Amino acid sequence: MHVSRAEDGAPASAPGFGWYLLAPALAAFGAYGGTVWTVRSWASCPLGNDASGNVGLLMTLPVVWLCMTLLLLLLQLAQRRWLLRGGRAAMWLAPLAAVIALTLLYRFGMGWPYHPPGGQCTEGYPLFPFTGKAGPHSAE
Repeated sequence: MHVSRAEDGAPASAPGFGWYLLAPALAAFGAYGGTVWTVRSWASCPLGNDASGNVGLLMTLPVVWLCMTLLLLLLQLAQRRWLLRGGRAAMWLAPLAAVIALTLLYRFGMGWPYHPPGGQCTEGYPLFPFTGKAGPHSAE
């Protein structure tokens, strides 16, 4: 695919520097949304987020935001190098789709509580996505 270049070698239709500010803003919405979704999912479990006042999740939030921001910036840099078909619309929609996918990945990595029949939930959410649940486990 041939990409037209400006005199300085950058793609002719590449956005300006302000476009890169989109990554931290979208990552903030994604990290916050995934954390709120996790808090609400674990609200019925006493060892979930109620026992610690969400301290674990609030400590995880900046790390998740940083990871999402870096991945979105890499995507934006790749888009600047290799333009997508669809022009400007694709350049704006790709980071949006990426942050939705990263938010879903974050939320699914935090798991859901297990409520045994006739008993109370005894698990806690993971301290970081995909690291396993805290608290006693019941393998029934």
